[in-house]
Amino acid sequence: MTCSLPTVDLGVPSTRTTTRPPVRTPLVTEIQRFSLQDGPGIRTTIYLKGCPLRCPWCHNPETARRSQEVYYYASKCTGCGRCVKACRSGALEIAKADNGRSIVTSDPSKCASCMRCVAACPSGAREAVGAAVSMDSIVSELLADEIFFKSSGGGVTISGGEPLLYADFIVELARRLKSEANIHIAIETSGFARWDALEKLLPYVDLFIVDIKTMSAEKYRNVIGGSLPTVLSNIDGLIASGATVRIHLPIVPGFNDSDADATAYVDHLGARADKLAGVDVLPFHSFGAGKYAQLSREYAFKGVEDLGHGKLLPLVKALEESGLRQVTIGGIAGIGSPQVNEQAVA
Repeated sequence: MTCSLPTVDLGVPSTRTTTRPPVRTPLVTEIQRFSLQDGPGIRTTIYLKGCPLRCPWCHNPETARRSQEVYYYASKCTGCGRCVKACRSGALEIAKADNGRSIVTSDPSKCASCMRCVAACPSGAREAVGAAVSMDSIVSELLADEIFFKSSGGGVTISGGEPLLYADFIVELARRLKSEANIHIAIETSGFARWDALEKLLPYVDLFIVDIKTMSAEKYRNVIGGSLPTVLSNIDGLIASGATVRIHLPIVPGFNDSDADATAYVDHLGARADKLAGVDVLPFHSFGAGKYAQLSREYAFKGVEDLGHGKLLPLVKALEESGLRQVTIGGIAGIGSPQVNEQAVA
């Protein structure tokens, strides 16, 4: 069964249009205003749905698949069964929770993404994840915050998921934001993509924020499902092209938090210290755990404690001593060693 998705009007009048051929837009999961961690200044971040990687700790699991999905809020469910009757693919069943209350269980593998269950739910227990939004509506929504960008040195950050899956869309979006208001554009990416996808963005993107999830090619391939050599080659390609590049290091317990991991990061990045705009060390957190339950998925890091900032200070210090600039914990507006904090204040 195939179902077409309606175009969503975000409620902002579209006064800017384009005569260029339409670009197929990805599903959008969120447009987040007043973001301080996704680039310099006050930013609006747009999250696109779809990612080729499968990081088991991902705190935005709703952006992994390209197709529309459903959040299920069990606390709102009355157990009326209307969603079960509306589902034509047999993905839903009525079950009993441990407290004897009726709930609905879901088999995502059977879901046709038709959203009939969402429309049938009278209590708001089911919510569609991902909306098809027109390019004009996206541009108007993002430019609504132009005054904050100009006053703070901020702009728009394109994130995901993996936005490089939609390079043509990003080129058109960035081109319009540049031509219509000269907005600062940043992109958050894993770097796992063809070089030509990055190359076509060079004229429009002011800041490339690239994750290096591990320096082990084997772990990158077997755990995450991608190619570390591709990522590292793309980073070097961006540097050689004169792009501004900032590195994100997500540190995950049991995956890349050993002394050997830290040494590998320091050696590789230190050799490029004068060519990188900065490094943000991102401690593991479990804030996204609830999303897995809402999507009827298992969370591989259930029960794993969040990483405290103190555990990451040795890595921050080593990165600084290797010559890297603007090293933080938690992002551009995050914290680091006292030296880092003094630089941020200055």
